[in-house]
Amino acid sequence: MLQEIKLFDSRVWYIIIQTFFNRFTMFMVWPFLALLLHDNFDLNELEIGFFLSSSLLIGIIVGFFAGNLSDRIGREKVILAGLILSVFAMALMAFSSTLEGFFIGTSLQAIGRSLVENPSKALMTDTLVHQKTKELSLHLRYYAINVGSAFGPMAGLSLGLTASKETFLLVSIICFFSFLTALYLFKDRIKNRKKDLQKATNFKFLYSILKQDHAFLFFILANALTMIAFMQIDSSLLQYLRMYEFEELTALFASLVFANGMTIIIFQFPILKLLKNVTVFNRAFLGVCLFIVAFIVFANVEPKNAQGIMIAVLILSMGECILFPTVSIIVDTMAPKHLKGSYYGVAELSLIGIVLAPVVGGFLLQVYGGFVLWITMCVLSCCVAVLLFLAKNAKRPDFIEEEAENTMLQECKETKL
Repeated sequence: MLQEIKLFDSRVWYIIIQTFFNRFTMFMVWPFLALLLHDNFDLNELEIGFFLSSSLLIGIIVGFFAGNLSDRIGREKVILAGLILSVFAMALMAFSSTLEGFFIGTSLQAIGRSLVENPSKALMTDTLVHQKTKELSLHLRYYAINVGSAFGPMAGLSLGLTASKETFLLVSIICFFSFLTALYLFKDRIKNRKKDLQKATNFKFLYSILKQDHAFLFFILANALTMIAFMQIDSSLLQYLRMYEFEELTALFASLVFANGMTIIIFQFPILKLLKNVTVFNRAFLGVCLFIVAFIVFANVEPKNAQGIMIAVLILSMGECILFPTVSIIVDTMAPKHLKGSYYGVAELSLIGIVLAPVVGGFLLQVYGGFVLWITMCVLSCCVAVLLFLAKNAKRPDFIEEEAENTMLQECKETKL
């Protein structure tokens, strides 16, 4: 592992460190955003859900286009645009006194995140040569996300900065310094980027590739269903425990969230070492199998059995440890080199599962109860396993032939001009 880390250049380290600080500071804000919307703007639970889901959906749509844009004009330019947009977004949220202004701020922040994250993953794997080194970089990036997400809320509480004006300004300042650092690291690459850009990367070409790439489409559907199932731990678990009148609910839920984060932090790299010789799709199957077991445990333990609920969360967290970093690796291995940003952008569409998760979970919980909710998530996870098998074996286009053909067509057009 140390030998592979030595192959990281400054841009890879920048992305990993920037990811950590972004998550750390954002999670000083984001977990308390619902409280802010309720206290400052008198929104009810349904209105808060719609508010947050709408801004997330805007970011997902932009993320689809951002990936392809990074193939066409360069990853670095798109990342810089996302960082400077995040600076203005957080400043707007700090000074906005109206709900409309706040919505614009959260939407711009979601757009900025989309402009940064997928091109960043593509840039990391562009920079590195060996597959194992690429995989390690993506694992480290995911690790940085979880460390930042686990300790950000605690830091916010300790400092008394929980979705306040000062917190938004702090995040804005950190985004600005991230922008300046990126500008310094990327400036030489931006100057030389035109020599390396591929020609046949427009949306028409991307669409022609995707409609032939059945394997990747199966994989995206599998990932969307995974998000619906997994996000129940965030969107429905608290409601489930509240429905059954669990005593000391806040303390239990805080313990569950902490256990989830610490499981990732402690076990991600030992598991990576243990599974280093296992193929990426088989790793994904293993992660999904742990999801299935976790939802079976959720369905069969008593709602007031704190130990049983904790065991289910730990099993689900172990599945997350294996599956989620592997998802980025699979996208990287499936993407043709000249469309890597585009494929990461298309993969962003699977996050629609995060938008649907509260709706699906809330409906099942209210109408049918907890047992049906968890069994349905178990069935969804079984469907994910089937889709992963299809993705592993389905038809894929001949990328080398497609790239050569489209490059030749582009050159013919330029000659005529």
